[in-house]
Amino acid sequence: MAYGHHHNFSPDDITRLLYDWEIAPPERKRFLLKMIASRIPWQMSIDQATEEVNDPLLRVMARTVQPEIFRYRIRHSFFKLTLRGNTGHYKDLEEAVVQLSSIAYPNQNYFEIRKELDRLALRVSELFDEHEEVLTEELKVQLLCQVMFQEEGFVGNLQNYNDPSNSYLAHVIKSRLGIPISLSVVYLLVAQRLGLPLYGTNLPLHFLLQYESDGFFTYIDPFHGGVLLDRQTCEKFLEANGYPLSPKYFTKASTLSMVKRMCRNLIHIYRENQSKDLEIQITEQLSILESRSTHVE
Repeated sequence: MAYGHHHNFSPDDITRLLYDWEIAPPERKRFLLKMIASRIPWQMSIDQATEEVNDPLLRVMARTVQPEIFRYRIRHSFFKLTLRGNTGHYKDLEEAVVQLSSIAYPNQNYFEIRKELDRLALRVSELFDEHEEVLTEELKVQLLCQVMFQEEGFVGNLQNYNDPSNSYLAHVIKSRLGIPISLSVVYLLVAQRLGLPLYGTNLPLHFLLQYESDGFFTYIDPFHGGVLLDRQTCEKFLEANGYPLSPKYFTKASTLSMVKRMCRNLIHIYRENQSKDLEIQITEQLSILESRSTHVE
């Protein structure tokens, strides 16, 4: 496979680092693995990257350290995210949720995921063009939800709400089923491709989206097929569940706060179904995400 568009990926670079790793004293080995991890682009699986190493002996050796390289790469990705903090854009969202998803689906193919997101965005933009004469902001939202729910069938997984795979992008894209936050992520990644003013809303218990343009504002619930809600309905939901009415529940969610929330959901599920290894892995990622977040969420 050609990876020409990864300007920063060079198999020779990785080969050289692996060679250094092989002859390095024990105390330096870890540092070199971290270097390798940071050189492999997030779009590429560790598998693909090591297969591109030309030297057959080094390639075999690389396979033995793959799990470590894999762990360091997610850490590297998440650490970069914490350095940027709670930004108002979602430029990091795709990388972050793809990295998170790789924990359960190490052999996921990012290019397939991206192709599917591109296809969804293209379909929405076709409808925008068809309705060009009458295209209001409200209609844009309705067309987005029409594609996502009616045409493509993205909806909440009510049957198996606590299935961990509902939280992982690779699975949600294939199964069309998810929980509120993972479905919201798919909507956001499509909206981002179209330049739409769509944001996550960190409502407790039930993550929502908000669409905010000059002339139009609404909340969207991807879990229930992209139904549009007003502020009052959301407040009633909070009250019914014993939450005080607070503006903080309606603030826009950053990539960082969303990925933390996804991690917390997963830790809870893995604790319930006693998947100790995965619980530990995700907890490790969450601690990285929380390590520098001194800002209020």
